[in-house]
Amino acid sequence: MSINHDLADLFKTAAAVMEIRGEPVFKAIAFSKVGRLLGDMTVDIRKAVEDGSIATMTGIGKSSRKIIEDYVRTGSSPDIEGLKATIPAGLIPMMQIPSLGPKTIALFWKERGVTSIDELKKAIDEGRLAGLKGVGEKKIQAIKDGIALLAAAGGRKGLVEVLPVSQAMLEQIRAIPGVLRAEVAGSLRRWKETIGDVDILASLKPKADGQAVTNAFASLPEVTKVLGQGETKGSVLTASGLQVDLRIVPDDHFGAALQYFTGSKEHNVRLRGLALDKSLTLNEWGLYKLDDYDKAKKETGKPPASAAVASKSEVDIYRALGLDYIEPELREDRGEVELAAQHKLPDLIKLEQIKADLHTHTTASDGQNSIAEMIEAALALGYTALAITDHSKSQVIANGLSAERLLKHAAQIRKTAAKYKGILVLAGCEVDILVDGSLDYEDAILAELDFIVASPHVSLKQEPAKATDRLLRAIEHRYVNVIGHPTGRLINSRAGLSPEFEKLFARAASVGVALEINAGWPRLDLNDVNARGALQAGVKLSINTDAHSTPEFRQMSLGVSVARRAGATAADVINAFTVKDLNDFIARKR
Repeated sequence: MSINHDLADLFKTAAAVMEIRGEPVFKAIAFSKVGRLLGDMTVDIRKAVEDGSIATMTGIGKSSRKIIEDYVRTGSSPDIEGLKATIPAGLIPMMQIPSLGPKTIALFWKERGVTSIDELKKAIDEGRLAGLKGVGEKKIQAIKDGIALLAAAGGRKGLVEVLPVSQAMLEQIRAIPGVLRAEVAGSLRRWKETIGDVDILASLKPKADGQAVTNAFASLPEVTKVLGQGETKGSVLTASGLQVDLRIVPDDHFGAALQYFTGSKEHNVRLRGLALDKSLTLNEWGLYKLDDYDKAKKETGKPPASAAVASKSEVDIYRALGLDYIEPELREDRGEVELAAQHKLPDLIKLEQIKADLHTHTTASDGQNSIAEMIEAALALGYTALAITDHSKSQVIANGLSAERLLKHAAQIRKTAAKYKGILVLAGCEVDILVDGSLDYEDAILAELDFIVASPHVSLKQEPAKATDRLLRAIEHRYVNVIGHPTGRLINSRAGLSPEFEKLFARAASVGVALEINAGWPRLDLNDVNARGALQAGVKLSINTDAHSTPEFRQMSLGVSVARRAGATAADVINAFTVKDLNDFIARKR
């Protein structure tokens, strides 16, 4: 349902344009709400337009419906394009700069004539932003840092942006007449948090026409521009600017091609070295005896005229090299080849092994669903435990709970939970870790709760020593069970804290506190590297969605992908524990 996400982005952009223009705030808010509705929607909006059910959808008014219908039918909206044309085109890319909102963009445009990122950089260098109301040295530095972060991202898109587009295109490619099988490769198959472009491999049925297949690929509804096309490869751009490459390979060589194009480059270099040690050579066509390969006739774009030792499946490739099969998420040359040779690869955690979400929000703070609705959504996923953890009092912007409200909320959680069977519902809280490491409530209040996620939300540029002490103090607190999104980073937007992780890992392991992999986009915090370090130190992980609505439970797969890249097993993740083991984990800390 990539069109849902494309439309969600369209409405969010339109809302920002309205703010830049200075239109009444309620108009921008209305467009923002439609954007969020579309992003969370489980219904394919294209089908809703085709069958007319969009007319009955709550939250989509007449003008929004017209925009959606135009986009679904033509790939664009005259209303939105007309709106965007009322401001300089260069202002729209400026919206991607972290720390720079629509109101500030409007200020720079109207007061200093800034209409592009390049002009903004020049204005900063020349000091022309000085004197603007609300724009001090710290603000200007934050904008400079944001420009640098945007440049460092190098046009890479977030995993959550790429997944729906690639999945929709993959399903359509598999349905093209003549296609035998197709799979995603590249960094997307390895579940990297950001993606440069998407690689899809396909093999064909006997006598199928490769040109006809790439023609059909180039005609998919997501495609806005064809970059190249031939009998064995097609390359296109989607509406979001994502490049997707389709490669057609002989089915007998599909496994070798899938392994090669999945990467990573470093992993493949290690495999090629191992092959050479065995007098073999490995490439995108297969694994060959080195002497036979050197003598074989070779033609560009075709496999060599030599019998392969292995080529049809990835399992065959790894087995012929004396290795156990290595899951794509581990293929980063971080010791996985050595473990595969020793038959010591971890049995990576799977999504279906997750039995709990231990960091969620309701309407009591800034969530969109009631306690009952969150419980019912968790039960529908087959979960056996759920922690309701609304925000603490310092999060005023998120309607954080006063101590009195928190205790009443905990009582309501327990009263509601009593109506359901088969699920442990924990009355908890996401408690702010304050700048000095103290928590947002007195111990007497925290003692009344079942589960505490302690998270940093402010002062996320603290120097490492202070950040370390701050987080250590929270880890050592008697009532803290999980440190939520420990760095506070946002992918491609905010770097977050940089504590001395080794100290955190050692203390968390010794006192029995889990560190969170926050599955909510754009956090994925801890990242895979730090999660791996935590596991090596003996720390338990907690994978949570930080869900503020029931659809956000679906982001659990993103967190699981991080844990898999870190090498986590079900035994490493408290969300995969039985209810008894989870209760024991909580009780040991207290």
